[in-house]
Amino acid sequence: MSLPDLSVTLPDTGPDDPTRPSPEEVAAMHRLAEVALGSSGQAHRCANFLLAWSDADRFGAYDPTDIWACDPTVIADTVTVFGLIARVSEYPELLDPTIRDALAAIVTKWRR
Repeated sequence: MSLPDLSVTLPDTGPDDPTRPSPEEVAAMHRLAEVALGSSGQAHRCANFLLAWSDADRFGAYDPTDIWACDPTVIADTVTVFGLIARVSEYPELLDPTIRDALAAIVTKWRR
């Protein structure tokens, strides 16, 4: 399975645009992707969260009770990213194209 191509060029609206992710939100996305690519017990849960955001119809939904099995750092990053999702209403690849390779690797690891 592969990710759909959502390549677009977003207008540069400036650093104070509420529809753009903050540096902390982008960092949280990447930390979750890093965990998802690992081998900890939380890896599959982070993968499920990120892939559900990317394409729930294709990769499955996210069970919010999965967060119960995560450590406080992963929980904080998940809450940060969930807030981002709610605020901007966009897919991860559209908010930060550099996440695309990590998402493709997560698909390969968890959705063969």
